[in-house]
Amino acid sequence: MISFLRERLQGIVAFSFLGIVALTFAFLGLPTFTQSFNTNDYAQIGKYSISQSEYFRTKAQVEQNLRSQFGEGINFSDPAIIDIVSNLTNNSIIEKYTLINLVDDLKVEVPAKYVETELSKLEAFQVDGKFSQDLFKNYLINFNLSKEDLMEDFESDLKLNLAVSLIDATSSSFNKSINQYLDLLTERRSVTFVELNTDNVTKEFELSDESLMSFYDSNIETFSIPEARSYLLLDLNKPEMTLEVTEEEIQDAYNLFLENLPVPEKRISHIMVIRDNYENVDDYTNKVSRIANELSSVEFAQLVEELSDDLGTADTGGDLGFTNGEVFPLEFEQVISSLALGQTSEAIEFENNTHFLKVTELKGSENNSFEDKKAELLSELQQIKFEDKVAQVSSNITFSDYTFEEVYDFAETNNLEIRDIKGIQADTLPFDFENSNAVLETGINNWSSPLQIGFDNYSFVYVYDITEKAYKSFEDVKSEVEENLLNEKKSEYLNEVFASSEALELDEMMISELFELDNFKVESFKGINRSTSLLSNDIVGKVFNNSDLGVVKKEITNTGLLIYVVEDRIKGDSNSVSEEDRLAILEESKRTNLQLAFNDLREKYGFDDKISISNQFANQNL
Repeated sequence: MISFLRERLQGIVAFSFLGIVALTFAFLGLPTFTQSFNTNDYAQIGKYSISQSEYFRTKAQVEQNLRSQFGEGINFSDPAIIDIVSNLTNNSIIEKYTLINLVDDLKVEVPAKYVETELSKLEAFQVDGKFSQDLFKNYLINFNLSKEDLMEDFESDLKLNLAVSLIDATSSSFNKSINQYLDLLTERRSVTFVELNTDNVTKEFELSDESLMSFYDSNIETFSIPEARSYLLLDLNKPEMTLEVTEEEIQDAYNLFLENLPVPEKRISHIMVIRDNYENVDDYTNKVSRIANELSSVEFAQLVEELSDDLGTADTGGDLGFTNGEVFPLEFEQVISSLALGQTSEAIEFENNTHFLKVTELKGSENNSFEDKKAELLSELQQIKFEDKVAQVSSNITFSDYTFEEVYDFAETNNLEIRDIKGIQADTLPFDFENSNAVLETGINNWSSPLQIGFDNYSFVYVYDITEKAYKSFEDVKSEVEENLLNEKKSEYLNEVFASSEALELDEMMISELFELDNFKVESFKGINRSTSLLSNDIVGKVFNNSDLGVVKKEITNTGLLIYVVEDRIKGDSNSVSEEDRLAILEESKRTNLQLAFNDLREKYGFDDKISISNQFANQNL
């Protein structure tokens, strides 16, 4: 069920908090050495305090999700990416505690004994299917946690699971009536109907000159002639321009590229010797010396398996994940910065324990040789020169008082293409909405602002003539006015037919006798379903939403008037729906109902406006 939520809810419960230990080992390995992660005042959301370790664990999963979606090359030092990660992390925290608060509102208590029992079942603490006190103790030491800290964190995850189950059960109530819904969906109907429009109206209407003139005045914009403009178009098209780039410029760009490369991330494994595991100092120092002596002759992974006291990473070669230089405590990062791929550090004393660190993988250190980057740098430099040219042209012509002839001289001097566009109406300008507005805002004998046509194409417009908006005279459009007014009158008559209380039968002669209508046809379709192509979607919706049999109905449609009667309803068969379609309908309904239920909760608790980061950390680069 929790996997259904993660997969289907478009962001609700961005990731499961249920596997707290697994997530910590997988994503948090490095920061666990610092005591500051034990504080519970990193952030506040409503009445809940968020520890630094919980916040960073959430952030780590967000970053992992982004890597999965956009690739390992995503730059988490980019200010824009930092903002995105921060917003997604806050959103995940908000979602989690919205659900936990539901359980707390219901005053559901999770017994401590139950928390202990469930915690002991986690695979991270199992050896041969049994709970291991040593694994549990080493985990707490490795992550600087007390048993109470871990139980509190795990209890919140149990509450989260319970809240999700409650909402899921509530939103799934639709399942009980799914067969009834499918029966309606597959129902077939026999229907007799007639579609009427203004062409079927035969009533005569007297159109006086006064009514025609009134209609003309009321709809004057219908008979307008839009403003027209004539302009010179100066076009800067990058592919058609000669943009020379020297070898020296490319080399300078390459050097700048190297200077701004993000620091490669290093994957670290460790061997850990825990002082508290030894009865005396000699045993402890002997263990450290033995490891130091064997590092040059024994595989690191083998030493991890045989000698490391960190049982939580013994099966993974001591793997702690990646660091970009900001994850480990400073004492570790200083050593790691000097290690190359495959190198192992000397013994590092930290918080009464000893560590040996090894770089096992580099990420972000791809081959960026000059030859590999040359073509890309050339293209970027040409783009810069192109944009400089656009800026130069813009600077030369902005606020300049050019004559028509001087525009041609400027284009010739700068080897630019120019075209004369005559009498283009405002509503047919060959630009997008924004550029068209820029042209329309440009006064006569003036230049427009730069118009970005594409990534490598800019244009400037010099307006030299404007024909003001005008209106066609009544005499010139009198016949058009007559036609429009007549159609309006006929539409009004169809509305009168719709409002009429006359008893109707779907018979062509009877309808013609009752109303001034002709040239229509009453049709009958037998056993049609909702997916029929015989009727428009508008009509299908009206016909299948009517539950009455044998009753003549009238409905206004997009094209006129529909008169119909449902002659027969043939019960649908839910068994005729494929299992694939049935599951799709179930999932869609469940997803919609679950999203609505969660949205109501989120709005009720309002945690979006109640989350805050401690001032101590507000400016910290997370």
